[in-house]
Amino acid sequence: MNRQSQKKMIIVGMGERAMIYAKEALAHPELFRIVGVVDVRPERVDLAKRTFDIPEENCFSSVEEMVKRPKFADAVINGTMDQQHVETSIPVLKAGYDLLLEKPFAVNQEEADRLLSCAHEAGRKVMICHVLRYAPFYKEMKTLLSNGEIGTVLSIQMAEHVSYFHQSVSYVRGKYASPKLCGSGMLLSKCSHDLDIMAWMLNGIQPEKVSSIGTVSQFKEDMAPEGAGTHCLLDCPVERECIFSAKRLYLENPQRWANNIWHECGCVGIAEEEKEQVLRKPDNPYSQCVYRRNLQIVDHQSMMVSFANGALGTFSMVGGSSASGRRIHITGTKGEIYGTFEDQRFTVSLIDPREAGGKKEYVVDVSSAQKGNAHGGGDQAIVRDFISILNNEKPSLCCTTLDDSMIGHQLVFMAEKSRERGGAWMEVK
Repeated sequence: MNRQSQKKMIIVGMGERAMIYAKEALAHPELFRIVGVVDVRPERVDLAKRTFDIPEENCFSSVEEMVKRPKFADAVINGTMDQQHVETSIPVLKAGYDLLLEKPFAVNQEEADRLLSCAHEAGRKVMICHVLRYAPFYKEMKTLLSNGEIGTVLSIQMAEHVSYFHQSVSYVRGKYASPKLCGSGMLLSKCSHDLDIMAWMLNGIQPEKVSSIGTVSQFKEDMAPEGAGTHCLLDCPVERECIFSAKRLYLENPQRWANNIWHECGCVGIAEEEKEQVLRKPDNPYSQCVYRRNLQIVDHQSMMVSFANGALGTFSMVGGSSASGRRIHITGTKGEIYGTFEDQRFTVSLIDPREAGGKKEYVVDVSSAQKGNAHGGGDQAIVRDFISILNNEKPSLCCTTLDDSMIGHQLVFMAEKSRERGGAWMEVK
């Protein structure tokens, strides 16, 4: 192995997302290695130190401490919480590091502009982790659009259905349940992927106006089952019948997102018999009644976008669904493309007066490449693309620079302003 060809990277914010990206260094040591870590939690620093064999002198509790050292790596992987992205990214950019930054890269337009200005002034490369672009489902769709398969795009309709267990874990009981906790509303923390996909499919055409409405329609007190208590395991006589029972969701039938609970409670790796005791604590939000959490973000939201070329876009976030699902339907002057991400296939329907029914259809099946992966393999592909950029190689079709990612973020920021004003049309400047 030629270590001179390796890129060196530092992890800032040793959370779940950063670990996913960083572990590619173990799978592909010829490409890069992790040489430093920054995290306020000593146990996370220790985990990174052991996992990647990081020397003690390269372990830090703050970015300010890290940048005092002379530059000792090529780039930083920033996996901090959303509201910390800008304040932790600007120092590393000024210190000369390129950056792979988790989405959303900022929680408001002012922060976004400040980060973009800093990146330009510092002359650094910044990639945003919109990993869904790299999923075969969206990548193949984008390729067909770029080749003019359905002509000029007239309309793009998208929806994300958030499963009841993911919704309850992350957006009702968890760290994204309030702007005070995560710095933004649900549209940004959950759906920035989707709005980025919308902007990407329209090939960078600028949005002109945005309108949005949203409400808390399910997770509120008057929707609680009759006789419900305040805590699933302490005072709720209807716990056995409730679909949001913490005992059912996190102990008896643990879904994918149950892992987040033990991570956030600092209980990763604890014995099964100890988990119920953790949930029984009165102040544990993960076993408090979802209907009595005084939810500070919406659980349903829809928006409409008018683009500069006349195309229209719609997007709906639907919380509390029976299963997760991302749906997309793009209409062009020559035909349509539509499908559901989780089905791992989409349909192309082309206008053809010669055919019975006036159309010709075919299905694009990406299941062999996507393999049921939650992000379609995008988590791994984006790291490899980032390394290509560090090596001054041509980026892939899916690459999302900071400048490129700005459009999708603007859509979210304008939608939130519109929602706060009862759906008023907001001009995108």
